[in-house]
Amino acid sequence: MGARAVRRRQLFGQRSPPRHLRFRHRRVPTVGDNSLRGTGFWLLWANAVSVSMVMSADRFTFEWLVGETLDASDSVNGLVLFALGAPVVCFVLLAGAMADRHDRKRILLWTQLGGAVVLGLSAVAVWTDIIDVPVTIVLAVLFGTVMAFGQPVRASLLPSIVAKEQLMHAIVVMTIGMNVAMIGGPLIAGALIEAEGVGLAFAAQAVFFVVGVTTVSRLHVPALPPVDRTTRLRDEVTDGLRFTWGHRRLRALFFLLAVGGGLMFGSAVALLPKIARDEFGRSADDSGLLFAMMGVGMIVTSIGLIRHRQRITRRGLVFMLGMVLGTSNQIVQGFVPSYIWLVVLMFLWGASGGFYMNINQTLIQELTPREKMGRVMSLTSLTQGGLVPLGALAASALAEGIGPQPAMSVFGVVSLACVLLTLAVAKELRAQR
Repeated sequence: MGARAVRRRQLFGQRSPPRHLRFRHRRVPTVGDNSLRGTGFWLLWANAVSVSMVMSADRFTFEWLVGETLDASDSVNGLVLFALGAPVVCFVLLAGAMADRHDRKRILLWTQLGGAVVLGLSAVAVWTDIIDVPVTIVLAVLFGTVMAFGQPVRASLLPSIVAKEQLMHAIVVMTIGMNVAMIGGPLIAGALIEAEGVGLAFAAQAVFFVVGVTTVSRLHVPALPPVDRTTRLRDEVTDGLRFTWGHRRLRALFFLLAVGGGLMFGSAVALLPKIARDEFGRSADDSGLLFAMMGVGMIVTSIGLIRHRQRITRRGLVFMLGMVLGTSNQIVQGFVPSYIWLVVLMFLWGASGGFYMNINQTLIQELTPREKMGRVMSLTSLTQGGLVPLGALAASALAEGIGPQPAMSVFGVVSLACVLLTLAVAKELRAQR
């Protein structure tokens, strides 16, 4: 007989206690319990999916605006993509420190509304024919600034509303939704561009941002741990960087995250539309299909991880081997003779990327204490998103000299070398369970 039953019998004998004194058991999730209901997860999921759809469509739309509507050079295209991500490099660490000490819900609401305004102005600029390269760069910087302040806040919320034992399940489900959005974003943008032009694509993205506002307004954000508000934000940023650099496994994870963001996805954003358009003579929606197939591959892997994640005993090793496959795939992309073969490779690239995205994010959030989550996740945004424009700029410049397909292979070779080096030296990450 349990202690509670003994105590109850001492107080009430054989009779049951009065109804108002009975202890009402509340269902507590266990390690094997994958239910995310009642956590606020689905509201955060809906917001993240809407933002992911806008961001995937936005990069595609800006690239098509520069290359087709404005008929600018590859270097100008790289400059615009750089302008989209440069604010992340400049502001995201500051935004992460703010996320660890200020009202995260309010920050999210303001960034959602700001993004809708910038995208609406972009649509108006196209419709009124005042759009040109300088205006495009200004709009890209404004949108990138809004994203820089929203991304680390959104990313830091997940460990706050989901129990640690549910974290990988939540991240995988989030990844599936975001990849569906990544599929839908370029496809919708490509279809709208084909039907009515770039202006309508920007307007549709603004609407999705407004929808995201409704989900944020209903989200209950847990209170932050007590912080010393007399500490300067600059010192808090430095503390977050020092913590990450001093943690061996986190340091290796962030290095590989930088490889994936800067060398792999950065080159993909800049070069895949060029390959589809210039090498194979394909349209905007065909170019969007390449990114869509990448998303399908990630979804397939994510579903497999939901079903079989308990069987993965060495997640760090699986994560790095997935990157070996992905970088090898990138090398082959420079030699495919047709668009169809490129579509197949995009699916396989996404499948390997599913291990990269899910396991990397799970390990980073598991290894990070809650009071530093905003700053560490801002560094995630910096390495994953902020390095994309730098990679895109370098890839565009290289493509000017040797062509987009050879440039893709060069970036693949460099990426593979970085992954193999990490696989050889990061013993603790290889053993991470």
